[in-house]
Amino acid sequence: MFQKQIRDKILQAPNLPGVYLFRDNRNRAIYIGKALDLKKRLLSYMNRAESRSQIIVQAASDLEVIITGSDTEALTLEESLIKLNKPKFNVRLKDDKKFPYLKITIQERFPRLFFTRDLKPDGSLIFGPYTNARSLRQTRDAICRIFKIASCRKDLSKIYERPCLEHSMNRCCAPCAQLISPDDYNKLMNKVIAFLKGRSDEIEAELEKLMWMFADQEKFEAASTVRDQLIAIRRMSQRQIIVTNKSMDQDIIGIYQTAKRCAACLLRVRENRLVSKEIFDLTISSSTRKPEIISNFIRLIYTHVSFIPARIIVPVLPDDLDIQERWFVVKNLKVKINTAKTSDQKRLIGMAERNALNELSARMLRRSAPRVIMELQQALRMNNPPRWIEAFDVSNLKEKYAVGASVAFQNGKPIKQRYRRYRIKRVHGQNDFAMIKEIISRRIKDLIQEKELPDLLLIDGGKGQLSSALQAIADIKINIPVYASAKRSNMLFNPQGEVVSLSVNSREFFLLRRIQEEAHRFAITYHRNVRSKSLLKSDLAMIPGIGYKRRIVLLRYFGSLEEIKKASEETLTQVPGIGKRTAEIIYCSLHQ
Repeated sequence: MFQKQIRDKILQAPNLPGVYLFRDNRNRAIYIGKALDLKKRLLSYMNRAESRSQIIVQAASDLEVIITGSDTEALTLEESLIKLNKPKFNVRLKDDKKFPYLKITIQERFPRLFFTRDLKPDGSLIFGPYTNARSLRQTRDAICRIFKIASCRKDLSKIYERPCLEHSMNRCCAPCAQLISPDDYNKLMNKVIAFLKGRSDEIEAELEKLMWMFADQEKFEAASTVRDQLIAIRRMSQRQIIVTNKSMDQDIIGIYQTAKRCAACLLRVRENRLVSKEIFDLTISSSTRKPEIISNFIRLIYTHVSFIPARIIVPVLPDDLDIQERWFVVKNLKVKINTAKTSDQKRLIGMAERNALNELSARMLRRSAPRVIMELQQALRMNNPPRWIEAFDVSNLKEKYAVGASVAFQNGKPIKQRYRRYRIKRVHGQNDFAMIKEIISRRIKDLIQEKELPDLLLIDGGKGQLSSALQAIADIKINIPVYASAKRSNMLFNPQGEVVSLSVNSREFFLLRRIQEEAHRFAITYHRNVRSKSLLKSDLAMIPGIGYKRRIVLLRYFGSLEEIKKASEETLTQVPGIGKRTAEIIYCSLHQ
């Protein structure tokens, strides 16, 4: 029910852009929003039937409006007020002040690369945010060593008689002693900026060209320095997974939420590589809609950073899409926010959402284990608590490369020394039921030898897979509770074939889903390894000049040998490290 004071202020609100604050009886901001038309937006609160709007209105005792010059100015003000007031009904990053960034002090004569949590506007370039501070410090140190830029905190406006210790270790070009000119130093820093933007292919090509130029001029020391940089950059790039066939810069956002918790996963794709994965814990109120979460997450992540890719791919479009895109224009950036259109983008959205779910599940379990085990026992109506759970999954491709895997969890935590992988030996053809029976039989026989048995077996699938699993343990004449569940389902089949439903917001559901996802990941990773090794021994291995590393790059880029065979010479040249001559050799060899 609206208080008369709030109703009157809504009716008096102007038809102008601005920010509005709902306050409680202690004058604390409980919700902050923005609007292109304040009156129109606030009137909607009087008409909305959705539960969240009603909760905000019922908790509010007062309303304040602030008029701004434009909707983009309102967006910026809203972000600042939310960070300052931390209203309980807004979407916020947990501990948002603590996220680390990389900062390049381009306003200095000799810019430097720093790890920072201080986002004061001083003209520096900002990259981030990141979630793993230790990894970020290691990355920063590696970049400083590779490009030999200053990593100390000396005042580089002064000239020192002797260079620092880093220079004597060949880790710094010593701008402190004027051993490099500002122009040459800034060329190095431009390479660092390009590298942080994900332009590793461009840098590799430039360094390779420079290395050969120095070699032709018989400047062998300079050539060896560039060669070392090139090798180091290639090593860092090889750790990055090729995730798309098309070379483009895009950020992929995946969201997973429950009634009270939410996690967001940000995948940064540069050129065609996944260069980083960051997961953020979000504070939300009940019934917060996904479009609002997306809108606020975009604002929170991109407010302070200097580089934003041309595309941001989201599961659903934010409510204020036009305002968000105009806000980027004000920042002199051309950024489009889209839902997934291509198969690659849809796959990456799925990957981001799975990572968000996995992180949310892990955090819930860290807080609640082993209480969740008792709750699972009650939900599944088991006689004993399932402290030790083993999950099974199989993976194959049209009868080929059939494998199985099992994972083990103790009190809600993975026990990786108990993970097992299996090549399917007794089953011919695509028969998932028989494969499940084989891997369970082999695993249980091993456990009997060790004189240890799990409390619960979890099977991926339905009644057919459950029946095969029960037959396997009946043949061995033991009694272990077996449940089956399809991926991403909250319904399980118990040993009697009856359906058991779990609440999708419960801890026990998150535990079982996390275990299933881990079993699937472990099985499919093994399947891919088996398939890759088999393919590497086939047609690709017979091509002259194509070694193991190039075969791996080709398979990662195209996904399969069949797709490589379909590629034209021109398409093959787009693969990192494949030139025109090599592309011609590959094409001719595969089409003889």
